[in-house]
Amino acid sequence: MKGGETVAIFGSGPVGIMAAKSAWLRGAARVINIDTLQYRLDKTKLTAGSETILWKDGARDVVEQIRELTHGRGADVCVEAVGFEPERSLLDRAKAVINFEKGSVKVLEACMSAVRRGGIVSVLGVYPATYDNFPIGQFFDKGITLKGGQAPAHKYIDELLNYVIQGKLY
Repeated sequence: MKGGETVAIFGSGPVGIMAAKSAWLRGAARVINIDTLQYRLDKTKLTAGSETILWKDGARDVVEQIRELTHGRGADVCVEAVGFEPERSLLDRAKAVINFEKGSVKVLEACMSAVRRGGIVSVLGVYPATYDNFPIGQFFDKGITLKGGQAPAHKYIDELLNYVIQGKLY
């Protein structure tokens, strides 16, 4: 991040809350957390000071809300902090069984829809398998930068410990 970005974080568990705190430390202008559980959003608002969106009517509704909050542009950065085990409908579960897939890629797809053209999608959630119908066309068309992988703790640990010592991160 360069500073001044709008960051949308899908997930408000411990990883999503820390992603929100990290976004503020990196100079985000706006941080929005999305989750399916209101109590998690309440905790995020309290501990990280994020705006929140309750995912209740599906990805389309969430993406529309993010676009509305960003004047139609989309978030500069979307962080996927849920992984392959989001809440799913019976139809989603059946599709996964038919395709020999574990879990669902629907939150990652929502991130790719909610990010602006030329934006960044960072995947912190764990995905153990391949997925049918991955939106490669959308990825290409929007010029999205997709980042992911296991936590590179050694790269950031000194900086993070300094934030704790300085009282900026708790």
